[in-house]
Amino acid sequence: MKVSVPLRDGQNLHVRVIGSGQPVVLLHGFGSESLHWYPNILPFITKFQFILPDMRGFGLSHHLNFTSDDAFTDYAHDLEDVLNFFDLKSVFLGGISTGAYVCLMYNKLYGFDRVARYLNIEHAPCSRNSADAFDGIFREKQAEIFAGFVDILETINACPQPVHYWQLPKNIRHNLRNTMSDLFVRAINHPVGKKTSFSLRYAERLVAGSLFPVHNMDGYFHIMHAFMNGEDTTDALQGIRAPVFVMAGERSEFFTVAAQQKILEHAPLATMTVFKRSGHIPQIDRPLAFEREFYRFLMQPIGDFNNKEIRVV
Repeated sequence: MKVSVPLRDGQNLHVRVIGSGQPVVLLHGFGSESLHWYPNILPFITKFQFILPDMRGFGLSHHLNFTSDDAFTDYAHDLEDVLNFFDLKSVFLGGISTGAYVCLMYNKLYGFDRVARYLNIEHAPCSRNSADAFDGIFREKQAEIFAGFVDILETINACPQPVHYWQLPKNIRHNLRNTMSDLFVRAINHPVGKKTSFSLRYAERLVAGSLFPVHNMDGYFHIMHAFMNGEDTTDALQGIRAPVFVMAGERSEFFTVAAQQKILEHAPLATMTVFKRSGHIPQIDRPLAFEREFYRFLMQPIGDFNNKEIRVV
């Protein structure tokens, strides 16, 4: 079932709803959409109702504009509007990457009073590196990659406005295309997956037409800017009373395991799974292991929850 959820800013968010039972809201990552959850959720649709938003800027919500200076504030408000629309009083909540950061920002702004359990896949409490550790997104490569973001933003802003992707000079288009495809290369650890992702830079029409529809370039830039100025959500973790399930890729090029372990350390009730040989997207690198751990998130009795446990699978 497809539902159009009205947002506080007058726009409508596209949400997919499938299954029946305990409601579970799952948020996808950057460059993804709600459909990408289907392989993981289909075995459980007789026991759970999955509510899967296409976050603004992606999927069938690709046309939505951001209305605040910070993309993650907009996303947190959108999540609140979704929970209110479906009148959810006790929900399982989860997110991967950008979607996980949205959940952490939601907790900072609204709290997790109606979250019964939370799944955090591959995101640390803050996107920016701290002064003494590479604990933000892109780890030790953050300054280099953020500098590339800034270069793109400044170059595009210097062009006559409004600007259309296909009207940009070829060198600018290719820089933007390569930056986006490199995110996929960094996200996957499996060699075949990396090679496939790298080849995307030679398929400009595919990247610009399907993976990152270019008519919403401003939205991608807004998210880049938000990551570079990301808020630290660590202090708010202490107020979470729901059990927290943290999942991290052992070989992630986006976040270190230690950075994500901060959630385990600050949330009162939390456990962590580290996927061996996995990068930023364990659903791709370790699909069977991920599905077993996803089952634990959904089905494990709270009485069996081992607080502060770190499992390596």
